[in-house]
Formats: sequence, C-alpha cells, structure tokens
Amino acid sequence: MPSSSVIVAYIPVLHEGYRRFFLRHSNTKDLYIFGEDLIKSYEQLVKDIRGLKPELIQSAIASWNLFEKVHILDEQTIQELKKNNISLIISDDDVNTELIKKYFPHHPVQTDTIFLRWDKKNSIKPMQISPDIEISESVIDKKMIEQAIEQGKHSPDWWRRIGAIAVKNGTIILKTNNTYVPSDQIANDEGDPRSNFSKGINLESSLAIHAEARLIAEAAKQGLALQDAEIYCDTFPCPPCAKQLAYAGISKLYYRNGYAVLDGERILKSQGVRIIFVKP
Repeated sequence: MPSSSVIVAYIPVLHEGYRRFFLRHSNTKDLYIFGEDLIKSYEQLVKDIRGLKPELIQSAIASWNLFEKVHILDEQTIQELKKNNISLIISDDDVNTELIKKYFPHHPVQTDTIFLRWDKKNSIKPMQISPDIEISESVIDKKMIEQAIEQGKHSPDWWRRIGAIAVKNGTIILKTNNTYVPSDQIANDEGDPRSNFSKGINLESSLAIHAEARLIAEAAKQGLALQDAEIYCDTFPCPPCAKQLAYAGISKLYYRNGYAVLDGERILKSQGVRIIFVKP
C-alpha cells in the first residue's frame, strides 16, 4: 500500500514543470497517473494530440527515481485508494478537480497551484501583468491614455467601451473603439450573444470587433504601417488582439486597466513589445 499521501496527476507529456511539481512533494513515495480508460472519460483530454500513452509516461518517470512506485490510475487502483483515508496531492487542474469530486469526495486533498498546462480554468483565468512591466507617470502618456478613454466613449456597447490609439513620432495617426459589425446597432436589434457568458469566457461569441483589432484593420485599409508605432489602450488587450498587435510590429503598448488572459502578455514580449502601465 502507498504512503500516507500520494500524488494524482494527468500527465500527457513530461516537462520541467512536472519535475518541479514532484520535487515540491519529495516526501511522497507514490505517484498515480491517469490511465487510458480514465483519459477517455474526459472529452478535452481525448482531443489532446500531445498525449503519450500512460505506460510510456510511467516508464519515463520511474527512470527519474523520484518515487518508490509509479502507478496507472484505473478503476482498480481508484477502488484501492478509496478504501484508505489517504491524502491526495493534485495540481489545480479542472480534470483533477472533477476526479476528486467524482471518486474521492471525502478524502483529504492538498491542491498545488503550480502551472502545468492550459486547462479550462487557466485558459480563462485573469492574471496580473508581470511585475517587470514598466510604469509611466509621464504627462504625455497620461494624456494619450485619456484620449483613448475618450475614444472609447464612441462605442455603441454600453457595457464595455474600449478605445485605442496609434501614435508615431508623438503624433496620433489613428483612433478606434470597439463597435458592433456589420452595423453598430445590430446588438440592439438582435441582442448580443456575448451577454450569455461571463467575462473571459467564449470570447469569440460576440457581434463586436475590438478596438485593437479594428485599429489594425483600419491601418491596413488606409495603408498606414504600424511598424514601431506606440499603441495606447485604456484596457489591456484580449489574447487575440494582443497577438495581432504583437505581429503588427508595434514597439510599445501602454495600458491603464485590466489583466492578461491566456498568453497575451507572453506573445507581446516575444515580439519585443515593451508593455507599459500608465499610472493614473
């Protein structure tokens, strides 16, 4: 029988995060990894093309010599664990949470918040922008942000009004705000499907075009190059808009409100974009 606590994990591939996760719980002697039948009971895991067969993961981890035994978690091993009041260590992952709720509702559970993969919760979780982001108290930057905010007031979306401006050599070359398409009144006529979802969920279910995406489209239509432009947004862009801005060649992104979701911040940084918080 395993030790007084065990790690239970879905592991599609091995990377440094998993090794650190294991080392953080080095006093744990046994690891249980999701077996094939268990994986097939989760639709999102079946679609994970990266996933190696559990037996391959089992062999690889065993070679690290971090555990006395690496088990495959299946119906039999689940029943064995259920017979004992054993403490389970899991990562803060949607499938682990569902597993505990279904099979181990009365077991003591320790949840580790280490990031291991993009699960459902991580994909929509608001994240603070990294502390290495620059902070500006420049009067000029504050005025530019205020202009972005003023531009946002032109949006027909009474719930969320966002403005964005593009600046080159200290001169504003373009201003945009979020709006509905193909008509700015279409949401008033038909209703907005976005209202059926909470913030950060189903971003694509909307009749609107975001201010940043519209800015890039307008720049393309007008033949304006955004290479080395500075973009001022009153709110940090969503992941799709962040990607578009990053690959449009902008040099700086200024923002005042909001948070990063998914990989928006990482993509911007990967393209050399300086992210600057404008202090009110």
